[in-house]
Amino acid sequence: MDVLGMIYDVLMADPSIKETANGSIKFYEFPETGEVKAPFIIIDPLDVPIPQDFADNTWLTHDCLLQIDVWSKKRTTTRELSGQIRQVMWNVGFSQGSGVDEWDKGTGIFRDARRYRGKLYRDDLDTL
Repeated sequence: MDVLGMIYDVLMADPSIKETANGSIKFYEFPETGEVKAPFIIIDPLDVPIPQDFADNTWLTHDCLLQIDVWSKKRTTTRELSGQIRQVMWNVGFSQGSGVDEWDKGTGIFRDARRYRGKLYRDDLDTL
């Protein structure tokens, strides 16, 4: 199961996220502070997907924990984009946990980092 690819696809399927951060959604890669001209979204897995929810001695779901950061030079853009990401993640079964909201005075970058946990059903259940 490609959890990161699935999250990328659902984020890009949202018109406002696609318009605001098209080309700036990355996995694992945090931008150099001087590169932040437009908003960046960074999807960072915090743990490997863990087998959960068992039936007939077979695991059915992946329990996933990841963090999605939004970096931009505008506080309102960072806040709006983070809120839209929260809604998209909720719609695919992820709930928001803890996070960080910060501003770096030296670089002028606003960062909103939120942790999301969710369960995804295995994509091979019909072949078991």
